[in-house]
Amino acid sequence: MEKLNGVSKSIFLTLVLVSCFIFLITLLVVVFSLYPNGDAPELLRPVIEYHTQLMVMMAILGVSTGFFVYRTLNAKIEKQQKVIQSNMELIMRFLSAEEREILNLLNEKQGRTTQSEIAKLPGMSRLKAHRLIKKMEERRLIHIEKYGKINMIRIVDELQDNSGGLKASVEQPKILSLADENKEEDQTGSQ
Repeated sequence: MEKLNGVSKSIFLTLVLVSCFIFLITLLVVVFSLYPNGDAPELLRPVIEYHTQLMVMMAILGVSTGFFVYRTLNAKIEKQQKVIQSNMELIMRFLSAEEREILNLLNEKQGRTTQSEIAKLPGMSRLKAHRLIKKMEERRLIHIEKYGKINMIRIVDELQDNSGGLKASVEQPKILSLADENKEEDQTGSQ
């Protein structure tokens, strides 16, 4: 989107539409409150005579303003979500298999589970679960809420989507080695 003196054209257009909308409403209210009988000066008579058309214009301006505001904000939100998604994928690359497994369990449980549920994962002991959870809390991936003797583990708000799950997938990241690249080149070259 081209810039107009540091302000995008869509934001400028939205401000113009909002200003026109406010001006028309103010004009109608002032004219009808000052001259309820319709005996307005010559300059303001068209406002009284064409008030129906002005109301239709205000409705059109209101809908178009709403559309432009929605479009502008939606584009910014989508851009921010793409950045968050790429950041989440980057974070997932640096997690161990056990940490990804914990996040996968949290994802399945809508972002919340107990420490004892995490300890029931295959290959996980209570001590290992405790250490991993503490490590993940220090890295601000999860938050521990204590309810008596029960530790409730939840994904931090920054990593959650609207359903309580993760904003990115938790699959094992594919890391190609030099040997894998050579195999792929040999396969494509031999065909």
